[in-house]
Amino acid sequence: MSDIIGDEACPNCRSQGHDRTGNHLIIFSDGGKHCNKCGYTANKQDKIEMQVKTKSTDIKAIKDLPIKALQDRGIDQTTCELYGIRTAFDESTGKPDSYYYPITVRGSVVAYKQRKLPKTFSIIGQPLKGQQVEFIGQSVAVEGKRLLITEGQDDALAAYQMLSKYKQAVVSVPHGANINCFTDNKKFLAKYEEVIVCPDQDEQGQKLVKDIVKLFPDIKIMDITEKDPNAMLLNGKEKSFVNSYFKAKSFKPDGFVTVDDVFDEATRMPEWGRAWCWDSLTKLTYGRRDGEGAYFGSGVKMGKSEAVNQIVHYDTQVLGDKVAVFKLEEKPSMTVRKIAGKIAHKQFHKPDADFTQQELIDGVEAIGDSVILYDSYGSTKWDDLKLAIRHAVVVEGAKTVIIDPLTRLTTGMVASDANTELERIADEISKLAKDIGFFYIFFCHLKSPQTGKAHEEGGKVRSNQFTGSRAMMRACYYMIGIERDKTVDDPIERNTSSFVLLEDRAFGNVGSFDVYYNRDTGDYLEPVQEFK
Repeated sequence: MSDIIGDEACPNCRSQGHDRTGNHLIIFSDGGKHCNKCGYTANKQDKIEMQVKTKSTDIKAIKDLPIKALQDRGIDQTTCELYGIRTAFDESTGKPDSYYYPITVRGSVVAYKQRKLPKTFSIIGQPLKGQQVEFIGQSVAVEGKRLLITEGQDDALAAYQMLSKYKQAVVSVPHGANINCFTDNKKFLAKYEEVIVCPDQDEQGQKLVKDIVKLFPDIKIMDITEKDPNAMLLNGKEKSFVNSYFKAKSFKPDGFVTVDDVFDEATRMPEWGRAWCWDSLTKLTYGRRDGEGAYFGSGVKMGKSEAVNQIVHYDTQVLGDKVAVFKLEEKPSMTVRKIAGKIAHKQFHKPDADFTQQELIDGVEAIGDSVILYDSYGSTKWDDLKLAIRHAVVVEGAKTVIIDPLTRLTTGMVASDANTELERIADEISKLAKDIGFFYIFFCHLKSPQTGKAHEEGGKVRSNQFTGSRAMMRACYYMIGIERDKTVDDPIERNTSSFVLLEDRAFGNVGSFDVYYNRDTGDYLEPVQEFK
């Protein structure tokens, strides 16, 4: 063709409701015309060429095209003859140029879906808008117990071919992942006891499934190992496809499980979790299990940090586990000193304590790589911390994650924003612990009691005094209060705390036990006494 001299409306596009601007058809100086949108072409006598006839609204020309095997799709001629698939060939090369799939309304072909190779699609024939278009292959679907529906027409052909031994009815959605065809053909679907859908294994396919089950909740879904049925055929996985077809299952929403799904876990005998450094807490909670968490709360300077260090010492030195420690108000070097002190039973962080340089070195070396530290003194955001937790567990192998204090993550926020953020943190760490498997511990500040003694004077700790308590009570497994009277004269009583189990989601237990802080050794352990 020669130079472009103008444009006009494309009659083929207009017949399908397109080309509203009236400029799709390019006009050449020799009288020829061509549409880059749909492929319509006219010569200078304004007659449709053979290749172009297949793109006009006159579908009789398409019906005159031969039926051949779709060799590039692995589809044999027998299957193509059943479904009425026509092929147009490039006159210059003799190779297939386009495939045509019949679209029917009430059993009659009203249009063809053209696949211009390699993968350009258009509709040739009557406008389909407003018509109750049938599934591709519906007019030739055999009667029987099962009906298989695929997303693409080549997938339907491939599925039929792989199931040919079993003489199954197979159709495809005419317009990709479109739900309208299902609602328009309810009577057809009702003829079959089982309707099975084999969606493409991608996001669009999963969306189609969710849309279908809203209308047809009893539909069954196939699960295949390739992107679609045609890929199964091309990769020689016919047996796998047939097996998946006869094992298709009813759709289950995300999170829905059956007794069979959890049978092995449900019939496993109860087991104790990892012990705490305090035997009484182990007995109250039956130990610690991955996916669970605990919140410890106390007044100001009431022993939270010593509890952290005692837990870390026990887990690393007795259990042999790795622990990730996020002390957000303490330098990592000081944390290491205090943990080393627990190992040596020395107060390594106090200048007047009785220890040597070598004892300090030995204590620090004993920690080794069992403690994973995070330097964030003064400023920390939850999203940053969450990434660090995932790394500590997945890459470093931490079994327990300790964060002290929780409220550091909301520093600078107004009260309403802080509560919202605490709710998000409580929810997300609970899900993360279940997802990658670890036990988490938060140490929390408390709100002052509205009546009675202050916490520092031995006031009782209540669940609702934890900052962000509502979120914690919903998301956590355990809430533990630490009570102590710092004002009494007796040194033993002044250094004895009462640990109170306030909330226990798993078992509903409550109880308390005493923990004594030895100011000489730094040990923060239960005194020798009967379990309360």
